[in-house]
Formats: sequence, C-alpha cells, structure tokens
Amino acid sequence: MRILYDDTIYSFQKLGGISRYFSEIINRIKKYEDTEVSIFNNLKGRFINRFTNILLELKLRRGNFDIYHPTYYSPNVKRRKYVKTVVTVYDMIHELYLSGIKIHSDGIPIKKKSIMRADHIICISKNTKNDLQRIYNIKDNMISVTYLSGPKEWNKPFEDKSILPAKPYILYVGNRKLPYKNFMTLLKAFYLSKLEADFDLVCFGGSEFSKEELSVFRKLKLENVIKYIEGKDEFLQFCYENAVVLIYPSLYEGFGMPILEAMAFGCPVIASNATSIPEVAGDAALLFSPDSPEELGSCIWKIIKNDALRNEYIAKGKNRCKEFSWDKTALETLNVYRKLIN
Repeated sequence: MRILYDDTIYSFQKLGGISRYFSEIINRIKKYEDTEVSIFNNLKGRFINRFTNILLELKLRRGNFDIYHPTYYSPNVKRRKYVKTVVTVYDMIHELYLSGIKIHSDGIPIKKKSIMRADHIICISKNTKNDLQRIYNIKDNMISVTYLSGPKEWNKPFEDKSILPAKPYILYVGNRKLPYKNFMTLLKAFYLSKLEADFDLVCFGGSEFSKEELSVFRKLKLENVIKYIEGKDEFLQFCYENAVVLIYPSLYEGFGMPILEAMAFGCPVIASNATSIPEVAGDAALLFSPDSPEELGSCIWKIIKNDALRNEYIAKGKNRCKEFSWDKTALETLNVYRKLIN
C-alpha cells in the first residue's frame, strides 16, 4: 500500500496535538512491511498555491498511491478515481464556539469542503463523530473513530526545581484566552476556595499573561500566586510530576491529550464532564460541571485534603492511560486505509 501525506500542519504548528498525531502515526505506519509512505512538501511563498496544486496532482497520478491523507483541511481534498482521500476531523470547535475566527488561513468553508469531499473521515473521539454527523449530516459508514494517545514516555531528565514555585502548585496546561478553554472558571474556583494561602496556580504554555489577565489577577489579589511558565516536553513532564493536581476545565475538547499526559506522569486530574473529556478520562479523573466554580473548588479541596483519594486517582490514571497507545492509533488508522481500498 502506497500512502501520501503532506506537510501542511508543520507549516503553522511545530509542536501541538495535530502535528504530534501525524508524527506518531507516520513513524509507525511506515514500519509495516506492506506500506510505503511518502511526504508531499508544500511549497511556501508568493504565487505558488496554483503550482503546488499542480505538483500534488502530478505526484498523485504518477506515484500510483492508494491513499492520500492530508495533515490539515485543504482545497486539494476531492474524490479522485485513482486514489482514496482520508481526512481527520479533530473537533467541531469552530462551528460551535468560534465561527467568527478563521482556522488559520482556510476557515470553516474549506474545512466543510474537505469533509464533504473525502472518501472517508477519521474522528479522534466519539463525541467529535457525533458533532460532525449532527452538523454536516455525514453517514455513519463514512466515519471511523481512532483515539489519540498520551506520551508512552518522554523520560528526559529535568531537575531544575528553581523554576517551579516554592509552594505546592495546581497546574493548568494550554491556551487560556479561547472562551471554550474555560480558564476563568478555574480562576474563580481558585479565588472562591481561598487556595492562595497555601498553593500557587501554575499556567504552562499558551503565551504569557496579557495586560487584561494581569489586571484581573491584581483585582483578585492573586498576582503573586499565579505563575506563567513554558518549555519543552521534558519540562512539562517535570511540571506534571511535581504538581498537586492538573485542572482541565474545558467546555469542549476533541480529545484532551493533557489528561493522559498528566495521568502517565502520576498527576491526578480534575476535569470538566463536557464533550469528549469523560470519554478519555473514564473513571480515572474527578469530574465537575464546567459552569460551576464552586463544584470545581470542592473537587480541588477533596484531592488536597484526602491523600488516600489523591493516591487512588493517581493509580487509576496510570491504569487508564495504558488503554491508549500510538501503536494502537497507527494500526487502527492503517486498518481504515485497508478497508477503503479493498
């Protein structure tokens, strides 16, 4: 089986969930004896989109490929007689929450066309599949679900504790500014539960605090206990390993990789009970209603006060993350390809 991917996602996301997904499955799929993997390099620069499209068509026609799997939504997605096209749908966040914000340079219209023109669609959770079918009325036999995974192991030593707060800390990972990430509910819970005396709130990644955020922190008198840090995977692992708990308060996620990352590195998880999150977390996270900072605060205190409960969720988390693996994701993706061409 000859499979062609492109490098679109890497032009705007060097480190992220989608780029990691493709890196993980491509590295595994190409090891199967019955597969041959190629990458189409999209040209970058002025006046080249038309030439890129022509080059792609030539590559697909002359390369005798069985499968074309673009790494992001593209006008190049269409049904062709000589190759089957697979598109992965990660979430329906833009349709449901961010309709006024473009998906990079393409926007929802290109995403919709990619979905409607694909020979088959892979969704990364059942919740994404359900939303996709509800919004675009896609037939069930056109969609397969293949879950993502967390880290098998990063295992790179990092021992500089001076970067971390001296106090115990609660951890938040990712973007804070997008409304569906629901960071303000965590902030309200932290404030209402009076956690600042004994704990810091560490925000990993997602860009440094804005002037607006800093103003809110000052109004709440939390400016000295909310910390921003960033770094590579080995530092994020270190943050998980030393955190009291990870809070994942999102209103919507296509999957939620930080949940499995935290579990893999022995960090208990408190997460919202919304969309795909219960699918991923199972019974290994303490779940709360994402519109209730009071309920979130109560969950945090439960974990903080009860060592036995905290250890129970750490153990559950380590078992839960074993149910997901990139080897499994790659094999299930390959099986989608095989069914499509047979």
